[in-house]
Amino acid sequence: MIVLKWSVVLWGLTLATYGTVAERPLSDVSDSVDPPQIAPAFAVEESEIIPLQEVDESYRLPKTSYPTHYELRLRTEVHTGNRQFDGTVAIHLNVVEATNAIVVHRRSLTIQKANLAFIPTPEADPQQLNDPTWTYDANVEQLSFNSETLLNPGSYILTVEYNGRLSDSEDGFYISSYVNKDGVTKYLATTQFESTSARMAFPCYDEPGLKATFALWITHDVLYTANSNMPYTTTIDGDIRVTQFEVTPKMSTYLLAFVVSDFQRLGTLEHSVYARPNAIDEVVFAVEAGQKILEKLDAHLGIGYYDHMPQMKQFAIPDFAAGAMENWGLVTYREQYLLFNPELSTYRTKTNIATVIAHEYAHQWFGNLVSPEWWEYIWLNEGFATLYEYYATHLAYPEVGYWELFNTQVIQAAMVPDGLETTRPMTWNADTPRSIASLFDRVAYPKSGSVLNMMRNVLGEINWTAGLKAYLTARQFDGANADHLYVGLQSAIQGKNVLPEGVTVKAIMDTWANEKGYPVLSVRRTYETGDIIISQERFISDRKVPNTNVWMIPYNYVHQSKADFDDLSTFSWLSTKAARINTEVPANEWIIFNKQQVGYYRVNYDANNWELITNALINNLSSIDRLNRAQLIDDAYWLARSGRLDIEVLMKLLTYLKDETEYAPWTAANNVLSYFNGKLRGTPAYKDFTTMVDHLIKKVYKTLDVTAVSDTEPLLHKYLKQTISTWACLIGNEDCLKRTKEALQKEVTEGIPVHPDVATVVYCNGLRTADVAEYQYLYKRIYPTQNWAFRSMIISALGCSENKQFLKDFLQTAIGGSGSGVEINYKTAERTQIVQAVYSGGRAGVDALIEFLRDPNMLREFVAILDVNTLNSALSNIASRTNTQEELDMLNDLIVDLGTYITPQTAEAARATVQANFAWQQSAEAILTMNFVGDFVDSIEPEPTTTVSPDSTTVSPASSTTAGSTTVAGSSTTEDDGGAATIAVSVTLLIGAVAVALFN
Repeated sequence: MIVLKWSVVLWGLTLATYGTVAERPLSDVSDSVDPPQIAPAFAVEESEIIPLQEVDESYRLPKTSYPTHYELRLRTEVHTGNRQFDGTVAIHLNVVEATNAIVVHRRSLTIQKANLAFIPTPEADPQQLNDPTWTYDANVEQLSFNSETLLNPGSYILTVEYNGRLSDSEDGFYISSYVNKDGVTKYLATTQFESTSARMAFPCYDEPGLKATFALWITHDVLYTANSNMPYTTTIDGDIRVTQFEVTPKMSTYLLAFVVSDFQRLGTLEHSVYARPNAIDEVVFAVEAGQKILEKLDAHLGIGYYDHMPQMKQFAIPDFAAGAMENWGLVTYREQYLLFNPELSTYRTKTNIATVIAHEYAHQWFGNLVSPEWWEYIWLNEGFATLYEYYATHLAYPEVGYWELFNTQVIQAAMVPDGLETTRPMTWNADTPRSIASLFDRVAYPKSGSVLNMMRNVLGEINWTAGLKAYLTARQFDGANADHLYVGLQSAIQGKNVLPEGVTVKAIMDTWANEKGYPVLSVRRTYETGDIIISQERFISDRKVPNTNVWMIPYNYVHQSKADFDDLSTFSWLSTKAARINTEVPANEWIIFNKQQVGYYRVNYDANNWELITNALINNLSSIDRLNRAQLIDDAYWLARSGRLDIEVLMKLLTYLKDETEYAPWTAANNVLSYFNGKLRGTPAYKDFTTMVDHLIKKVYKTLDVTAVSDTEPLLHKYLKQTISTWACLIGNEDCLKRTKEALQKEVTEGIPVHPDVATVVYCNGLRTADVAEYQYLYKRIYPTQNWAFRSMIISALGCSENKQFLKDFLQTAIGGSGSGVEINYKTAERTQIVQAVYSGGRAGVDALIEFLRDPNMLREFVAILDVNTLNSALSNIASRTNTQEELDMLNDLIVDLGTYITPQTAEAARATVQANFAWQQSAEAILTMNFVGDFVDSIEPEPTTTVSPDSTTVSPASSTTAGSTTVAGSSTTEDDGGAATIAVSVTLLIGAVAVALFN
């Protein structure tokens, strides 16, 4: 399941960036090589023991029985918008320990009737027992069917009649809707069962390890179709259709899925994509990508998908809380992760579609064919899916460069939260539905994917795939734990000298899966002898704390005269706290560990080696692989943040960027520059900082066409262009601002469309000083379309305006208000996004939001429509963007006006955030950074200026708009049953608007 797209990372302000990495060939380890060596111990300490985690076992079902087969019958009239549904489930089960009760899960269902039958032999007719009574424990969501007589071990059928209501929460069995081409709201029913919501559709053994087969019948309107995991047949009786599905393979309850809709299909009977009729022409790329990716996964894993499932169906669901869900044979997606419109969709949308499909298709093996025996091993699902999200897409489209995104979007992204003291190990137990849901985090996804990728490289491609095939074959249709995976991988390398003597896959992986966080490898050279002392400790991002953690770290290194970064065939191992290794590296040559950042750890060096590396980058950056250039920047940044590295080492390293033209290093640098941009804005050093950034991007910026896209432009170049042009416009580069403004004006006045792949930058920066006509134009592009990815881009762009009155008008559209105007559509998430767009667009947006919230009427409506959590989030983000005393005064005035809408604790947290910002400005890190930036600017040779002053971040409404108030707000907010909000909005924003349908 994709909970959110981890690769979408916001690096401060409006700088949304993605990472790139170089393609790395994986070597195959032959039988003839000597085993790799473990570095001799220099100092040995015992590993920290992770205490056993306490969980409440009462949330687990009793082990007295287990299911073997479900016969599920459902009836729905969702085509009318009716939320009521009726169901009957017959659970075939085996009692393994004498008991008086059959206990299953249930949530939000009303039980009408139950009966229990005993099956003496497989061929015998059921023997009816006395009807059981039932009791319910709401705390653990367990429904007990109690028998008057003792149920001895044997086979039984529990039949339950019940009814329920389609959920409005996009969870369980729920209702969704859309508006068709005639403006009519059409309803559909769909499911989202992972992790604990199958119990909302039918009483069941709702645990991943309790697998069974499923037979399903759905009764529905004759004009609708029902789809589920398996092929179906139908019978029609008047205006009623009964759809009967073939029996599924043995699988977990959370993988069952069904959709009742009027959707159309594109593709073949074997592989197809479904969408609402007015979007079916946008699934062409999903059909193509799905077929290619599935074929490549088949070949790569050596286990055919169609060996176990007859079909693959993908559904684009209008309302879908998760990003996507891997239901076996029927994968469901949020629309923006499946629909691609070449006229509107960006290269990022296309990348997301391809990688999310690959993620969900990888689950067909890792999660569906083999499921975790309990949620503590969810990383066996999500870690593999995250790895193959990129690798399977690369296999399907090797020419595009998707694999280039893995290091920065996965490895480096995982290290940020995993560097916190509060992180958890990969293997971590849970009990309640809430705690289970919390396991779907960056440890389960990118960290686990990074660790698995490390092992993939260590073992070699042939051994890796052979081990996975052994694991999947041994555990197919069953549950698995981590040891099952290790046994499979170990079997593939037995006798091949892949690992040091006596070292097993389990011994290595236990240190990575059972330890919190990850290590930093410290490299200290003795330049006279060539000896190196390497040591490890747990990396914690905000401080340096002694610890006893020990990982088995695979390492390799290159040095200046032998810089083969592509050879990943050999690794040595550090299995103690420290070790001494002998090298013949000359004292005047740099050395770099962790080639291509394959290993999931950071690397720190002594000051002299950092100096050698920095000088090499300044003099000849191509001497160091671009993946390692990105790693060096990212590591140096976080090492400096944690107090392990002098901040001046980082700053000097960044100066080489003036010659950098690759996206991988620039995305790592973007993170660093965004941090300093947020910290230095409002200080006397900010002008020098923007001058320094201008100098660093000048060379690469000149190579970019900011507002156009060629037919042959590579994917990575598009990422690079967006990153660099965003910075150029942000710091006031006249050429960037002029080009983006002209491109927007040409679209508005001449109908020359901005290419989707540059629209994010053009729209945002073109709007900064736009007039009312241009602002209206983009605003009105929201409501005629149901392409949610495009709408999201426009909403973000509208927040970039520097006109505070425009921004306040925009905020008012999210909540309604008094006045008149035509109604438009917003989904709930879009209304919240408007607030985020405004405060993320720049200081003008922060000021506009403060002024907006200080209006008592607007504040009341804001809380009523968007709720207090959105208010608390807005206040927190305002505080994080407060750097000066004047801004603090504004914040304090706002807190006073918010009154009882916020708690004293919330107010205090906001003020504490600001004080932390002020304290940073007086810290050694800040002073050293400001001094370095000032000295760097002084060293730049004078040349004609290409920037305008970034000091002023707002534009007076009178200077760029018509006089007076620009809006008259609507008077009410209504909510259609399908979930979409319609609101009366600003007249100014909608001057000349035509009547539009209300979307749901």
